[in-house]
Amino acid sequence: MTERNNIISNIFRSLLVVVAFVVALPYAEAQRPTLSGSFSRDTVEVGDHFDYILDITKDRATEIGIPDFGDRLSQKEREELEKRKIKMSTFTDYDEDIFELVESFPIDTISVDNRTLHIRKRYRLAVMETGTMHLHPTILYFEKNRDVPDTLRTDEELTLIVPRYEHLDTLSFLVADPQQGVKVDSLRAAELLIKEGITTQKPLPFIFAEIRDYIIYGVISLIILVLLIWAGIVVWNKYLKNRITATKPEHRLPPHIVANMALVELSHRKLWQNGKFKLYYTSLTDILRLYIAEMWEVGALEMTTDEIIEALSDKDIPRDSRMDLVAILRTADMVKFAKAEPDAEENEENYRRAYYFVENTKREEVEEGKEEITVETKIGE
Repeated sequence: MTERNNIISNIFRSLLVVVAFVVALPYAEAQRPTLSGSFSRDTVEVGDHFDYILDITKDRATEIGIPDFGDRLSQKEREELEKRKIKMSTFTDYDEDIFELVESFPIDTISVDNRTLHIRKRYRLAVMETGTMHLHPTILYFEKNRDVPDTLRTDEELTLIVPRYEHLDTLSFLVADPQQGVKVDSLRAAELLIKEGITTQKPLPFIFAEIRDYIIYGVISLIILVLLIWAGIVVWNKYLKNRITATKPEHRLPPHIVANMALVELSHRKLWQNGKFKLYYTSLTDILRLYIAEMWEVGALEMTTDEIIEALSDKDIPRDSRMDLVAILRTADMVKFAKAEPDAEENEENYRRAYYFVENTKREEVEEGKEEITVETKIGE
């Protein structure tokens, strides 16, 4: 019985210990936060932007106070932090005349390990003075059941170097010019700047949003230009090109050139040599009729031999040439209507008569660059 009571007593004491531990667990002291800080750049120039980064590792239950660079936590940011079970407040612990807040980025949760959170707060700052700047990363943290916060600082300060420019005698850059007056000597200015170790500040990189409108307008302008060029080509090919071509005066060869070319072609056809006398003399007289019509504006193509002779009676034609023309026309009538077949000598003679009739009656029109067409070498082929 005694042994049984001892066992029950031990079990009861053990349960009391477990209950006490469970009850006291939420009130257990949270682990002290850890802090590290850094600058994205060690050296900047006045007005340059740089990032100030705080990395904090803390217990879920620990409330943190972060530096306030002119951008206190908004209600929306506080609600977002409460959802993520991050207790956060702000405080001011920096020189407002030195650092200027450009942008404050939202708090980012880097990792979560049970009750331990690793969070990061990033600020984009700018400096307005030259020299060596110091910033000691600092946060506040509140332990459970304590209204007074504790301060947590890193062991080392962060250092930021802002080069100090010495005063330059800007008047030494100026030179007198008799014609242009006072002007800047760029070479002298460059030498002094290099000597003083001064470099020009690099421009801030642009973002796409700044040039987006220019790109859009440029693309639209390019499309419009391409459409205008295409429309111009279509209008030219469909309307203007044909109209301009149609208005160009047609270049006509002189009548004697046309006749000589036709005589050469007739010689190449070898008609009378192949027994085609009628076709040969018809072609020969047609060449002369067309020549006469062009030269003296006579309707020789529809006239008979006698009508042609009568129409040319008052024209200034040499007597020998007139007789040659009559001989050719009479011989052609005999071949076409009487089926005569002149011998080779007469055929060649009539060809020669036609050539000299054209040569002796042509107008003296000399055109530079035009090669005179002759048929003398063709006679007798």
